[in-house]
Amino acid sequence: YNVTNAAVVILDSKTGEILAMVGSYDFNDEKYGKFNAALGLRQPGSTVKPITYALAFEKGYTPATVLMDVKTEFTSGASSDKPYVPVNYDGKYRGPMQIRFALGNSENIPAVKMLAIVGVNDFLEKASEMGLVQFAPTQENLNRFGLSVTLGGGETTLLDLTSAFTVFADEGQKKDVSSILEIDDFSGKTIYKQVKTK
Repeated sequence: YNVTNAAVVILDSKTGEILAMVGSYDFNDEKYGKFNAALGLRQPGSTVKPITYALAFEKGYTPATVLMDVKTEFTSGASSDKPYVPVNYDGKYRGPMQIRFALGNSENIPAVKMLAIVGVNDFLEKASEMGLVQFAPTQENLNRFGLSVTLGGGETTLLDLTSAFTVFADEGQKKDVSSILEIDDFSGKTIYKQVKTK
């Protein structure tokens, strides 16, 4: 697949502790190695779709809710704006789809439709609450993000994205990420110990 670099973050969803973080495949690689890709801003692609659907569930929609996977033009209403016409990764349309299948198959058009229903502002608020701090519902973000944000049209870090997904794993509970539990000096004296919170 011509992959030239990779990053990995593994968190404990119950505590928020970083269990492992690899920023690149080879620290000594001249082209990629010195950059920690786990902390760099990247577009997350379809990985943010579950946040759109989680918000929809909070608003009363269910996995059985049907959305139409058909060619759809979205406009802002301004005559100067070109319509936004999302497409699925394979260019096909599947007609009526329950949310469970739209998410399970990572279909783009239903995700964009659901975001149009629940609202970009509410999505940014939910994403930010879950840990995607770059998605805060500021006026600047509201001006730059449109419906494509549910397809990964914004930037975040792998660490923040992983942290947001721990909310799903821990039944809706958000834990702060922690990288250091304790520091001891050369004599064994503890000079820092993380305070555990519930």
